[in-house]
Amino acid sequence: MGQNEVRVPVDTLHAFVVDAFRRVGVPDDDARISADILIASDVRGIESHGVPRLRGYITRIRQGVINLRPTLRVLAETPATLALDADNGLGMPSAYRAMQRCIAKAQQTGFCLTTVRNSNHFGIAGYYATMALEAGLCGVAMTNATPLVVPAGARDPYLSTAPIAVAIPAGEEPPFVLDMATSTVAWGKIEIAQREGKPIPRGWAYDADGELTTDPFTAVALTPLGALPELGAHKGYGLGLFIEVLCGPLAGGPWGYHVAGSRSAPRPSGTGHAFMAWRIDAFQPEDQFRAAMDEMLRTLRSAAPRPGVARVLVPGDPEREAEADRRANGIPLHPKVLDDLRALAAELDLPAPF
Repeated sequence: MGQNEVRVPVDTLHAFVVDAFRRVGVPDDDARISADILIASDVRGIESHGVPRLRGYITRIRQGVINLRPTLRVLAETPATLALDADNGLGMPSAYRAMQRCIAKAQQTGFCLTTVRNSNHFGIAGYYATMALEAGLCGVAMTNATPLVVPAGARDPYLSTAPIAVAIPAGEEPPFVLDMATSTVAWGKIEIAQREGKPIPRGWAYDADGELTTDPFTAVALTPLGALPELGAHKGYGLGLFIEVLCGPLAGGPWGYHVAGSRSAPRPSGTGHAFMAWRIDAFQPEDQFRAAMDEMLRTLRSAAPRPGVARVLVPGDPEREAEADRRANGIPLHPKVLDDLRALAAELDLPAPF
């Protein structure tokens, strides 16, 4: 937590976000789902995708480029697959309901792959992957978004940050939960550096001239995971492109280069998602799998750390620890984020209880 950040109770912030969505015409259930997902990001310590993004969602709704009364339509279906059209609905409730359907089919058949086209930004991918854990399943969530990532060897951004999240249960050990962008960092990390007035590490981003920059205010595009060719940028590029294929062409929608976002003229974004869920017992006895996961995760968590490192973590550990702290002590918000939320509250004629 930064020196000037203020802790806001989770319930207080959640209620405000629900009210803000309702005020601009989002139906009650969709407002609650959207708030759940947005606050989950802050609770888990993923500050790049939490309430600092609220104004962006509200702005696009007020611009009339999001359908607040969508019909989630089935385009194609088999026992183990599902293709959906979100009807340009708000991304978070659309994705939530798509993952619910994916989980239900996986419970019946053992596995399901679900694609979604014609949606919008859906928050953190990890929220949807962990929905599978609640049903005792394994889960994967992916999405495309605004083109911000420069392919390895290229000059201009063609791909989105193409996030992927994976959630795998264990037995007694906490689960393995990976939630990552396929760029070196998410764009929200640039926004955090801008708020704090701090330079960014070399290798995160390019400026308008196609040169690497450490100035967050001149950054216009991101490097793929690996950053530079000599550090394996082709691997992040390839993984991001794979996700673009699932969320774009396979879903029947545009891929990153053609997806609209906050930087383009106001129009429907065309964002696509892909989800997977599967039953463990479709592959091997569940108790044996969970015991093997416990052994693997316990071994990694007990690994000897390098000098200067407190302990070895498994993906999902930092978020779980952040959630325990923030549910007990409130969500830390930067003063600039608080100022923006207060300004947004005034614009929407809402009280700002923080």
